[in-house]
Amino acid sequence: MKTLWTAVIAAFSTFSVLPTPRIEWNAYSLKNVLAALPLVGVVIGGALCLCHWLSTLLSLPAILVAVLFTLLPIALSGGIHMDGFADMTDALSSHAAPEKKRAILKDPHCGAFAVIGVSCYLLLYFGLSAALPFDWKTAGLLAITHVLSRAIGSLLSLLPSGAGEGMQKAFHDSASKGSLWILLVWVALSLGGAAVLSPAAAIAMLLAGGLVFLYIMHTARKQFGGMSGDLAGAGITLSAIAMLIGLVLAERAVALWF
Repeated sequence: MKTLWTAVIAAFSTFSVLPTPRIEWNAYSLKNVLAALPLVGVVIGGALCLCHWLSTLLSLPAILVAVLFTLLPIALSGGIHMDGFADMTDALSSHAAPEKKRAILKDPHCGAFAVIGVSCYLLLYFGLSAALPFDWKTAGLLAITHVLSRAIGSLLSLLPSGAGEGMQKAFHDSASKGSLWILLVWVALSLGGAAVLSPAAAIAMLLAGGLVFLYIMHTARKQFGGMSGDLAGAGITLSAIAMLIGLVLAERAVALWF
């Protein structure tokens, strides 16, 4: 129990802005941190549902709610995964050798392509959020995307690392043997919950998340020589918006056919 509690604290202290007790960073505290990462998504999803409830109570316009749905996950996570997406965008846009791309990932400076990529991402996420129906089912499905995307990011972090040291390598090397199975349970629970709300949406989320997982896995191997924390973060960011696209398409398909 102490190991799990330590992992939860490590996950929230690393991947959110929420205050946590101080812990010592070692192999023990990192043992199950990847398996605990989807819990951060649970909190973010709960915050989105609370946001939906307050918006309904205050009769806020749907466009403002879409803004909140776009910004709240970034605010609660501290933008750490968006940073990975920005770095990957810069690195891929360089069309350089894998060693140079990995160096760009580690560069703290933000290039023009990163700014363009993040701007396009936020605009698309906002537009997709505004296209969804404003109801509790949608809020629940949107909340699940943040749990499932973090499970996908953790599964990506279990893949072999590239050259050098980094956060992903530390998590990968310290991960317990049961982390993979715990993450698969997270995936099953997320998709099961989505299926209860909308079977079509669950299928769309499965396909979208699976495609992003394969894309990041292929890109990490071919373009960077292995996985890194930035690439895993980019996987979380891309799978979240890919599943949102799936939700919009599934909702439109159900509305048209039924």
